[in-house]
Amino acid sequence: MKIALAYPGCHRRAGVERIVYESARFLAGRGHEVTVYASEWEESGSVNPNGPPIHFEYVASIAHPAFRRAPTFLSECTRRMGAGRGVLGTFGCECPTGGVYWAAGVHRAWLERVKTSRAPMSLARWKQRLNPIHPVLLRLEEMHLARRQYRKIVARTAEVKEDLSRCYGVPGEDVEVIPNGFSPDEFNPRQRALRREAMRERLGLREGEVAMLFVANELERKGYRTILAAMRELNCPRLRLLVVGRPDARIVRAQAAAFGVEGRVLACGPTADVADFHAAADFFVLPAKYEAFGLGILEALGSGLPVLTTNIPGADNAVAPGVNGFLIDDPDSGAQLAEAITRLLDDGAREALAARVPATVMRYQWPVVLARYERILYGNSN
Repeated sequence: MKIALAYPGCHRRAGVERIVYESARFLAGRGHEVTVYASEWEESGSVNPNGPPIHFEYVASIAHPAFRRAPTFLSECTRRMGAGRGVLGTFGCECPTGGVYWAAGVHRAWLERVKTSRAPMSLARWKQRLNPIHPVLLRLEEMHLARRQYRKIVARTAEVKEDLSRCYGVPGEDVEVIPNGFSPDEFNPRQRALRREAMRERLGLREGEVAMLFVANELERKGYRTILAAMRELNCPRLRLLVVGRPDARIVRAQAAAFGVEGRVLACGPTADVADFHAAADFFVLPAKYEAFGLGILEALGSGLPVLTTNIPGADNAVAPGVNGFLIDDPDSGAQLAEAITRLLDDGAREALAARVPATVMRYQWPVVLARYERILYGNSN
């Protein structure tokens, strides 16, 4: 089958981009002729080193000002594809219409949730209100969803499916729920154990220190300040936080300093190999305000890390409290998070939890998840 996948990125450094990356690898490995239309990607050899080649077509878009990026990518990608593209898989509203639309989330629903967490006259609320990128994305989202310019929709969780219906009236029969996944070859306890000593030495972690891992490309929504508040409350000398992602290291350190814990926070920057940081860490923490089903949660569980996160859509399916991690109810409560962290500071309890983790996520391995996606593409190939 000839398949075209479209999204600005195809790589391992961010969430949706990772889904595109894994989809391309899986589908090419199944013998399909895969072309990825993107503005950036990992080279074909690294994306699929042991399988059939993946073809890449560069799609130019205007990066600045930022609100022009999505519409210019959509128009240029549509132009480049032309006829004979095969079945189309898209991963966001900035992609061409008429394909199988993988909905990682609903931007309108995200705006609603974030708005309720910000004070009416706060700077963050005004920035959200005045940011020109939001009306652009809402307009593109409406074009795809409200006008039904898709063949089928894949929703990451049942909650995303509900958001599609509530915000845009998308009929339930148009949507199939397929969760995110993780690569069992890349994320597994054996790899974590093999890398652990060298990675902890590289980061300067000493014996007896307990490292939390926080992976995020934005700080506010993912709960960074809540983690800092919990660390301040605990005042535990052996507790460390590894911050991995795109946020400016100066901002990461400045916010840590404001909470008086700057000496315990390591700003590690972005990475294409987050499994290295899984090796160094003892558990994963993500007190997110809204998360359509973070890849980071599944990848951490795949590596054998207990997960501490909020009771958010998707996480409440993957994380079983007391079995492979813990859930908190309030993403803004440093006290709640501190109480949960205390449970994981007990070395024996944490290790017992880690031993149970791998068996809880077998159904989320990418080969299992993407076999369902392949069947949907087959069903919409005419």
